[in-house]
Amino acid sequence: MKPINLTSFSIVLYLLFIFLTLSDKSYAAPQSTTTVIKGATLFDGTGSQPIENSIIIINEQRIDCVGTESDCEVPTDAEVIDLNGKFITPGLIDSHVHFFQTGFFDSRPDALDLTDTFPYPDVAAYQKQNPKRYYNAYLCSGITGVYDVGGFSWSIDFQEEAEQNPKAPHVAAAGPLITPALNAPFDLPSDKVLVHLNSAETGIKTVQYLSELGSTGIKFWQLAADDDNYMERVEAAAQEIRQQGNMMVAHATSLNQAKAALRQGTKLLVHSVSDREVDDEFIELAKENETFYNPTLIVSSGYRIAYQAAAGITPMEIYDPKGCVDEKTRILIETASQFSDHPRFNEAFLENLRNFDPDQHRVNPIDAKNLMKVYDAGIPIVVGTDAGNPGTLHGISIFDEMEAMQQAGIDPADLIVMATQNGAKAMQRFDDFGTLEQGKFANIVIMDEDPSADISNMRSRTHIVIKGKLIEIGDL
Repeated sequence: MKPINLTSFSIVLYLLFIFLTLSDKSYAAPQSTTTVIKGATLFDGTGSQPIENSIIIINEQRIDCVGTESDCEVPTDAEVIDLNGKFITPGLIDSHVHFFQTGFFDSRPDALDLTDTFPYPDVAAYQKQNPKRYYNAYLCSGITGVYDVGGFSWSIDFQEEAEQNPKAPHVAAAGPLITPALNAPFDLPSDKVLVHLNSAETGIKTVQYLSELGSTGIKFWQLAADDDNYMERVEAAAQEIRQQGNMMVAHATSLNQAKAALRQGTKLLVHSVSDREVDDEFIELAKENETFYNPTLIVSSGYRIAYQAAAGITPMEIYDPKGCVDEKTRILIETASQFSDHPRFNEAFLENLRNFDPDQHRVNPIDAKNLMKVYDAGIPIVVGTDAGNPGTLHGISIFDEMEAMQQAGIDPADLIVMATQNGAKAMQRFDDFGTLEQGKFANIVIMDEDPSADISNMRSRTHIVIKGKLIEIGDL
């Protein structure tokens, strides 16, 4: 008998092992990529009647089917999550944020110069390098999409970065703003937030550059509406925006400015008209342009709340039971009174701050009145907080904003549409999200209480789904 060659024998055993291993795998059930969420009362974001005992079938990142058991066939290998008694909406959209701002004055030295303590270049660099803390804050607040409507040019990069991050909201960003202002103390020699519109050529080149970077919108910050020469420059830039296939966004808080912006084709007004009631001409221009109106009801009073905290009058309260606000921001707010001896706080300013009551003076009555005129006229409205400004924190401020809009007279069921569908449209991403429909990203908020009964029930969120991934709020 010929002796067995051990080397050959080892090879045979190895090949046999590989065969058996592959054979075992061929019979093993593959891990399902399909998730079924069932049993909840579902608001799809379109304004349609809610679906009770709903079913959503999610395959990887997107929705395969949404409806009832008669509409959707559940795959046998799907992971099924029973949400009986819960409520579902699409993920919220904050249509007005600023990643370059922190929620306090360290990022707004024009409002309160703290550069001796917080050198502005350091603050700006940190904001660029650490967006994750705000990504978490937004998801924790049920927000799955944000529109940065003004900042340094690096904010445009967040659009792609966040899209590839499974635990980040979708981001749209406009980049630097075009303005009649000469300069801004929150600009840097190497990068700017504000671009002075000193000629038609400057406007055209700025539009071309930002559009080539991939900006979502071109924003104008204030308009010299009574200056014909300046408005000719605006017109040249607006024509280039249309040529580039981009859209015009405007910060225009007076009626004259807002109408001037609308005449140039503005698609998103990012603040209320605050100086007087809107008129018929404004309504007709907004309808003709299909313009979205963002009231930002709470941001102005947010400044005063932050000033009160910095002056040592009243601490700034952070109602955040879910722990959405990051530690760095929380410490910044909790130690605000260290600046109580700031020279800005002269006796006249302090007296003004002492007379401010956050409960009684939270919303400008003209802003609330104009919101309802716009609402009654059928002009589409979005929810946007202006987060990042002092006193308006990233993420959780959306609840105060929606509650202020409800108090002004907006029906909570309509607010759901404004905070989802309309926001996605303003971000130019309605094909991808904003409503719960087949083919769209599975971006969902899950709540214990009914948001159509009271929009404050959005605070009862327990989980979100972002890009198809279910996350418990406490795990962010």
